[in-house]
Amino acid sequence: MHNLPKTNQYVVAALYQFIKVDEITQWQEALREKCDICQLMGTLLIAEEGLNGTISGRYDDMHRFLDWLLSETLFTAPELKFAVHEERPFHRMKVRLKREIVTMGASGISPTKQAGTYVNPKDWNKLISDPDVMVVDTRNDYEVAIGQFQGAVNPLTKTFRDFPEWAAELAALPEESRPKKLAMYCTGGIRCEKSTALMKNLGFEDVYHLKGGILQYLEDIPQNQSLWEGECFVFDSRVAVDHNLQRGKYALCHACKMPLSKQEMASATYVAGISCPHCIDKTTPAQRARFSERAKQIALAKQRGDAHIGAKPVSKEPFQKESFQKELGREQNPLREKNPGREKNIEKKKEI
Repeated sequence: MHNLPKTNQYVVAALYQFIKVDEITQWQEALREKCDICQLMGTLLIAEEGLNGTISGRYDDMHRFLDWLLSETLFTAPELKFAVHEERPFHRMKVRLKREIVTMGASGISPTKQAGTYVNPKDWNKLISDPDVMVVDTRNDYEVAIGQFQGAVNPLTKTFRDFPEWAAELAALPEESRPKKLAMYCTGGIRCEKSTALMKNLGFEDVYHLKGGILQYLEDIPQNQSLWEGECFVFDSRVAVDHNLQRGKYALCHACKMPLSKQEMASATYVAGISCPHCIDKTTPAQRARFSERAKQIALAKQRGDAHIGAKPVSKEPFQKESFQKELGREQNPLREKNPGREKNIEKKKEI
């Protein structure tokens, strides 16, 4: 079941599930077709280790997609997080094949077999206040820069691929210098779930991660009891959200994709869509000219009232399960036949 918020605005759904996936190409086609029929926009990543992505659409369309996903595919138990947005936050629908649904680049890491202990938001403050606990932010440095939990360690990673190197250095410390316990967190849960599997693989025993990530914590914990400081970066047009999960005060540089404060936007180096203090010295005049042209095209499309940019027209016809299965060439859906253990899905995590 899903708790989809009833609204006349756009619903944004962030979802992921670690689960062994066979026939990923066929699942790519199935997901792409269903998203097109339901007129959803966003990005879904599928790999042999599972599914990850963020999509948006109207309430009825999202409801139809999630009913299908949770009942007619092997992705029956995804972590789901919803938000409401006045404007469409994405302009295309992409379903991509990947080696990993969240790219760490470390071989032999499987959250379905080895991961940390889930901690519910209501128990998180107590855990991270323990002096024996090292609190680790598994996000990238530009995300950490605009908000983090009190006392959290920032590994200073540019991408999630950098995290294994930091983790290996921590694991290489003498026993007496290593933290006794690790509490790890990220935006929605996927990166900390994978990073706890890595830390367990490196020999750390007491490893915990925040269930539902920062977004679930902000939703569940009153601000006057919160240990969160700042805003939370999100990967859609909101850029960041405050403690009430409302659009924050940051904007995005569309040239380098860095979040910008009001002070940074007041800089002489900031030109919307073209440059900012973070990238002005890292781009060439030719690149800035290209960014300028792109910004003009986006503005023109908005003036014309285009619903989105670069998306394919989608069918208005209702989804027909029988015809879809026929196109796959079988009476029964072969994707379900090849995953007889789908009911087991992910091994249950302990909760404290």
